[in-house]
Order: sequence, then structure tokens, then C-alpha cells
Amino acid sequence: MIVIDSCVWIHAFLKTDDNCISLLKKVLDGDIKPIVSAYIAKEISDNIVFEGRKSGKNVDLMQTAIWSLFREPYIKTTFTPLDYDNVVLREVKGRAENNALAKALRIEPKDAPIVALAYHYSVPLVTMDVKSLLNIKERISELIDVDIFTVDEMLDIL
Repeated sequence: MIVIDSCVWIHAFLKTDDNCISLLKKVLDGDIKPIVSAYIAKEISDNIVFEGRKSGKNVDLMQTAIWSLFREPYIKTTFTPLDYDNVVLREVKGRAENNALAKALRIEPKDAPIVALAYHYSVPLVTMDVKSLLNIKERISELIDVDIFTVDEMLDIL
């Protein structure tokens, strides 16, 4: 199992990065099993709607595809529909425990729930977030034993 950062999912769904699409195909083929929290699902959905509307894509079709995928047995979801409905991204980022983790690891608060998910399940994290996570992945690995990989690195491993 792995945690796939929402930015990777978003690029795959919007078809803006071939390697993200390849990683999603690995999920669909059952080569990897991602863990998705309500926070990640909300980030994906909100961004898909925002970007889809800007580019004139069929947002309803894209959301249906996302939720259909999240119901598949090859994806582990850690939330119920009620959990998802109650997620307010701004509030999750502002929680004291997420701010404390972000400060300790020197990451952005928006990344703390994703890193915490990988830590909780003792699985690697795949991201494209150079600004916050990839620049200090060694530090994160030393402090909390979470391995962080780029999409390219994960594809090479698989």
C-alpha cells in the first residue's frame, strides 16, 4: 500500500502528466493499492471541479469517475460519505496537531494530514510536491520513518 498525494491524482485525472497517468494505470491494474483519506478525496474533488470548469471539461463525468474509482476494492478508503461531507479543507489544515506536525517537519500545514496518513499506515508517500515534501524527504524519513518518492521513482520501483 502507498499514499498518493492529491496533486498526483489531480494530474492523472486531468491528463496533464503522463507519469501520473501511468501511476494511476498501475493502481487500476492492481500493482499498487493506495490509501485515500477524506482529506485527500476532498482535495482531489475540489481541484478537479475548479480546473475542470476552467478548461470546459465535463466536471460531473469526472467526479463520477473519481467516486467510482474510490469504491473499487483495489483502493483503501479510510472514510465514510459522512466523513467526506464534513471535511472542510481550511479547518483540517488549521488543526493544532497538523500545525504542530508541519512545524516539526518544516512542511506546509496542507501536507501534514497526508504525511500523517502515510505514517499511520507505515507506507510510502508518492508526491510531486517539490516545494514542501520532496526537498526535505530525507529529514522526514529520519524523523518519522516515512519514505517519500517522486512519481518517476515509484514507477521505477514498480
